[in-house]
Amino acid sequence: MSTTRRVGTRAVRKQDGCRQEVMTVPARRPTPAVESGGLLSWTLDADDPAKVPHVRRLVMAALRSRASADSDPAELDAAEVVVAELLNNTFAHTPGPAWIALSWDGPHPLLSVADVGPGFTERPELLDEQQQLVPRLPVDAFSEHGRGLYLAAELAHDLVMTPRPTGGCVVSVTLKLHR
Repeated sequence: MSTTRRVGTRAVRKQDGCRQEVMTVPARRPTPAVESGGLLSWTLDADDPAKVPHVRRLVMAALRSRASADSDPAELDAAEVVVAELLNNTFAHTPGPAWIALSWDGPHPLLSVADVGPGFTERPELLDEQQQLVPRLPVDAFSEHGRGLYLAAELAHDLVMTPRPTGGCVVSVTLKLHR
């Protein structure tokens, strides 16, 4: 079931238990955020990681609706892997919640995932001298962890990690899709 309510220039829609906030550009008549170059955002509560696949599908639907009709299907597949890895990392390494934002103001979409976890203080091997994230494959080839950020970085134009002043971090990627 889906319900929508407007709060100023923000529409809040609930669908299947997930909250989706759509930021709109002020206009005489509200226009869908994706069509106006706006921001789509979702919140995932810590107590329900089972909603990750649902939010992944919502993000991918938004990307598919704006991607160029001649987009390479491999680019869409790569974007889906990036979305899945970033969302899954949030629940694997932080206590939650997570905030997901998708904007498409330029030629490529920007996906950001914010969390309240420890950041990368527990994984200093992933940071360089300037404390910038450098995704690497795990040393142990049989490790079940450590590939997500590496895959995301390889499949996107760029990946940037920004520590949050209140704890946790924001991981942002520019996806290779185009309008």
